[in-house]
Amino acid sequence: MAKYHLYKIGSSLLCAAVFSVLCSCENNEMSELSQVIYPEAVNISVPDEVSALVYKDETGANVLPMLKGEVVGLGHSITPENVTFKEVAWSSSDEAIATVDATGTVKAISGNGGSYSIIQVSPAVFYAGSGIFSTLKVVVSDKMRKAESIVLTSEKTEIYVGEDLQLDFSILPENATYKTVKWTSSDETVATVDSKGLVTAKDITSNQQSVTITGTALDGSNVSGSIVLNVLKTVQPESITIDPSYSKESCVWAITDKQLSLNYSTVPENCTTSLIEWSSSDENIATVENGTVVFNQDGNFGDVTITALCPATGNTSSIVLRLEEGLVRELYHDKNNYTWYDAKQSGSGTSTSHIWSDGKITITTYTAKVDNQRADLKCYSKKTWMHAGKYPIFAVRMDDVRDKYPDKDLSRNITVDGTATCNGITYKGSLEGANKWEYLYKCSDGSSVFVYDLSSQRWSTGGVLPTNAVAEFTALQIKYADIKTLNKQIEYNVYWVQTFKSINDVKEFVKSEGLTINEN
Repeated sequence: MAKYHLYKIGSSLLCAAVFSVLCSCENNEMSELSQVIYPEAVNISVPDEVSALVYKDETGANVLPMLKGEVVGLGHSITPENVTFKEVAWSSSDEAIATVDATGTVKAISGNGGSYSIIQVSPAVFYAGSGIFSTLKVVVSDKMRKAESIVLTSEKTEIYVGEDLQLDFSILPENATYKTVKWTSSDETVATVDSKGLVTAKDITSNQQSVTITGTALDGSNVSGSIVLNVLKTVQPESITIDPSYSKESCVWAITDKQLSLNYSTVPENCTTSLIEWSSSDENIATVENGTVVFNQDGNFGDVTITALCPATGNTSSIVLRLEEGLVRELYHDKNNYTWYDAKQSGSGTSTSHIWSDGKITITTYTAKVDNQRADLKCYSKKTWMHAGKYPIFAVRMDDVRDKYPDKDLSRNITVDGTATCNGITYKGSLEGANKWEYLYKCSDGSSVFVYDLSSQRWSTGGVLPTNAVAEFTALQIKYADIKTLNKQIEYNVYWVQTFKSINDVKEFVKSEGLTINEN
């Protein structure tokens, strides 16, 4: 007799006749002796001699580069191992680039180094539509393009005994045929490296030993790149002392500072610092990892205590940091962390731009009209928090184009513009209007400090900010417009944007820069 079963594999519903051989036992009970077992997965395997050439592309696909005329025999596996039907079908998505026969033998036909064919294996006959398959992307080149240089990179160059470190590499030219390297270690008693560039530090006899890891091209060019790593023996920290220079008794921090690295000393000096356990008393204000403090960007302010613990001895050291509400501070000392720059405006075939250098940015204007230049200074933080009571003075030191280009007899309109909420009220538009700063200081280097008072000057909508709460700005910029009469792009420098507690604090800060000021 025959039994019929329905099987759903992948997205296809398969109907198969499953024959069972039945026999009569002494008690006349019938017993089923056999049943079809269906495949659940199939996988392509690459022979060892070419496995080192396989890499993943930007889509995550496994890629095998091949040269015209090369032949590679692929293998496959099916799970479970005891499937009833083991036959598979091989196919190529583009036989003009690569073919594959019934045994999985792939032949490279032709390609330009970017041409590819998808080789697929799947269960044969009626299982082929089951959605069970495996693929390999074969990229074919008519000729070899050899590597010319290899550069190895790493997040760090020190690794402790027992730790792993992943190395990265880049090969030039980018269209080199082979995109993987052979990894080797100069001393495997110090560190080993696997075929993917994962380094493992071994136990060493001294406190520190160096090892050279090399990645060599697989195209016979002998091109290679190397990196020297220092393997450090694990040494328990006994005590730690955090430098108090950054504590709230010495300075305060702005939310736009984003992060800071604490300075500290340990006993012994050469201990394994990764064993030190760091904690924050309030992670809503700041988090800490390996001595690097990261400030929140959600508008949470106040004191936070950062503590370092030596787990072997229990010794600790702490520092209290103050994240100050209302403090805005952009000093352009970190190329990777600054939030005030040109507003990316364009017109008449021109556009604004900026160049960072330590302590300033240089902004280039765009042609807004035939005889009119413009380049606004915009804050790119999602939010800016200012407090008209605690830090009422808003100031920017930048070039006044009338002074920078005195021979051109220029005019300009400079306006602080923003959108904010405070105590449920919306404040927006310009602060008093164009060229309505409270004070203008001319500095000895030719720059100017434009000073505004948030506690007395009015926004177009909402009026004067209250002095008893933080104002949350979702947009903030300094419009630098109507620079005329001028028919070509010019530049101006911005040195800092800050809030201060008083006018005297502004003057003292300018003096700390080694400048003298003239008041207008």
